[in-house]
Amino acid sequence: MKLLFLNANIAGCGTYHRALWFGRLCAENGGHDVTICTVSRNEKWKRKTRVEKGITITEGPKWGYKNIPGYGSNWLDILWRWKKIVSGNYDVIFGFEYHPNVAWPIYAGLRKNQTFISDWCDWYSGAANHFKGNKIAHKWDKNREEKIRLKADRVSVISTMLFERAMDVGVNKKNITLLREGVDTNYMKPYPKESARLELGICQDTPIVGTLTDGHAFPFLIDAFKKVKKEINNAKLLLVGGLTPEQNKLVIESGLQDSFISTGRCSDEQLPVFLSAADIFALPMADTLANKARFPHKIGDYLACARPLVVTRVGDYPEMLREDGVSVVVDNQDNFSIELIKLIKNKEQQNFLARKSREWVVEKLEWSVIAPDILKFVEG
Repeated sequence: MKLLFLNANIAGCGTYHRALWFGRLCAENGGHDVTICTVSRNEKWKRKTRVEKGITITEGPKWGYKNIPGYGSNWLDILWRWKKIVSGNYDVIFGFEYHPNVAWPIYAGLRKNQTFISDWCDWYSGAANHFKGNKIAHKWDKNREEKIRLKADRVSVISTMLFERAMDVGVNKKNITLLREGVDTNYMKPYPKESARLELGICQDTPIVGTLTDGHAFPFLIDAFKKVKKEINNAKLLLVGGLTPEQNKLVIESGLQDSFISTGRCSDEQLPVFLSAADIFALPMADTLANKARFPHKIGDYLACARPLVVTRVGDYPEMLREDGVSVVVDNQDNFSIELIKLIKNKEQQNFLARKSREWVVEKLEWSVIAPDILKFVEG
């Protein structure tokens, strides 16, 4: 079949990775002709197209990308995508989320002989998107997010909460499929801790708590780490990635600047290496709708790097980890720092969880394990 994937995000960000892997598996395992439309990180006016691992990736211009709240409103790309649907002879149009550069070309261009399927992997309206409390904006956003699912022939969801929400808005249960977020364990794998720390200039015997940027969790992690420092003075917090101005201000106000390490933006090749410098990973998610609905792919990256994880019990992912005894799953944020301190002090438990983490993610979430379900969903 000929498949057109419409991704709302800028290339390399968020749902782009999910769309990319779905596309790769459809091409490699199913033999389908796949084109993915995404948004350029750098090009304001130009479109760039490349072929990568058997799929065509076209990056549209980013001009106007954030003109409408919720992003994805670059008019040049919306028009191009509409034309692609109308004239490209695609059998299946696969929309990743509901933003204008996904939904509007579908509303305007979808033909009767084309199958439309929709992927729902975040709760935006009233959860991730707040619009400063504007009720009219919330209602508008909710209508956009839900209406596109009702137009779809089939809907894939990333969590049980979004499965239930899809049914609540009127999608037939038999047309909904739960598809988890996968992990590329050949790429995301552990590297020697000593060499990773040497590359980052980190002392070898320093307890390191690692994290990837997470806007939802970062303030809570800073608060928890302040408590860790009172108990373990030489501990440091490693952020693999760059700080926003707001996050940098928070670090300074918390008095942690001397105990905080940020790698800055790193390449894809450096990512698993830098993650391997940590002893433990931490993700203290708040108990919110947005967190309950999502399936943070960073957790899979942590586990694939064979490091123990401390995480709050919010959503599907931590519940799975708790049931299989793979990580330290904390019931609430109040107890997070307590369990983090315990694990830092317990090297034997660290080593046990490190081994089990890697084994679990290879068995449960490797993309090749999920591939048959993805193909079955796409092919109908």
